[in-house]
Amino acid sequence: MTSAVPTDVMDVAATPDEPAPAGRIQSLDLVRGFAVLGILAANMVAFALPGSAHRVPTMIEDTFAEKLFWLINLLLVDGKMRGLFTVLFGAGVVLFLEHARAKGGKGWWLQYRRLFWLWVFGSLHFVLFFEGDILLDYAVVGAFLVPILLIRRIPNWGLVALAAALLIWDGWAVTTYFDRNHQKELAVSTGTADVQTAHDYADWREEFESETREALEFDRGANFIEMAQDRHKYDTPISRTTFVIMAYGAGYLGLMLIGAALYRAGFFTGNWNARKVTLWSGVGIAFSLVVALGLGLTIWQSDFAPATTYFYTYAWSPQYRLPMVLGMAGLLVVVTPKLGPTWLGERLSAAGRMAFTNYIAMSVIFPGLFHGWGFGLIAQVPRWGIWLFVFAGWALMLGWSKPWLERYRFGPLEWLWRCLTYWKLFAFRR
Repeated sequence: MTSAVPTDVMDVAATPDEPAPAGRIQSLDLVRGFAVLGILAANMVAFALPGSAHRVPTMIEDTFAEKLFWLINLLLVDGKMRGLFTVLFGAGVVLFLEHARAKGGKGWWLQYRRLFWLWVFGSLHFVLFFEGDILLDYAVVGAFLVPILLIRRIPNWGLVALAAALLIWDGWAVTTYFDRNHQKELAVSTGTADVQTAHDYADWREEFESETREALEFDRGANFIEMAQDRHKYDTPISRTTFVIMAYGAGYLGLMLIGAALYRAGFFTGNWNARKVTLWSGVGIAFSLVVALGLGLTIWQSDFAPATTYFYTYAWSPQYRLPMVLGMAGLLVVVTPKLGPTWLGERLSAAGRMAFTNYIAMSVIFPGLFHGWGFGLIAQVPRWGIWLFVFAGWALMLGWSKPWLERYRFGPLEWLWRCLTYWKLFAFRR
């Protein structure tokens, strides 16, 4: 094996080969820790509710509290943490390539091997534990990102321009897809639908609701093996790979390119004017919140009609959330010098260094509490109660990450991933 091993590679779940606090970009660890905690808040709803019920709150229980906590998630959680992770992944890939190049190694070859093993981990995670896996997605889209970053003559503005084009294409395609049933639903609700449209919509809605009922019944009664077989039957890792390229590829790649450009421009190393970053971060967060609130109230006013809910949840969603994603990243970068040395900052950074392990661990622990092969709490916990499980997960990640890294050089999955990538056995204990 080559000896040209980067010494502080940091992508979505990476830790350095020779961990040394002075050799790390602390803001990346801290932002990643914030994101891995936040993504649990998004995933927990999917763990706790079957089928489409996590998107349409009235599918299980039509109460004000359910609607209110659905709105809170829409404003603060949904899509934001995934977007933050995606931006960080792009920054991590370009950082990996730069360090490998500086060490004289073949960065592109090592990165593709890393992506292959990430795809393997993501596929196992997808089939065995969670159909909302993002690791497989990142591995697939990352394969398209690497050749773009290898063209070093592309300036940062070129990366951003390409990202903008991809995000516009993604927004148009997703909006067009979800608008079909939305228009039928509007026509039916306003009494302007013809007979065929009304019939098509009735069939679609019955299928939509029956799938959630069937998912609930299945999740309550299936054992672990049956659930894994069911996921694999309807969506294999290969078919999922194709779907990611067709459905999510442009949006993911656009966000990764933005992350790469921000890293190259010194955003994560604190080279930007802190006052301006704070100002524009606040503007971006406020903009996204106002848009999300308007969309949320529109959905609420429709009484959570399913096609309307899905349309306003997904149409142009990565695009209007992007200012908030970048705003959160900007504020965290600005506060890193003061927050980093504190108890909370150290715990967040440690959780970020073990993001891969923490992400998978949450998918191993919590589905067992909700699904039938475990404690069978699915659809039994109200949305406000789901947050109690979120807080418990946060406590676990913040509680175990720092003590673990004081004893070991890597998180367990980070270590395994690194050994597989370089095909060599790295020291594990400190």
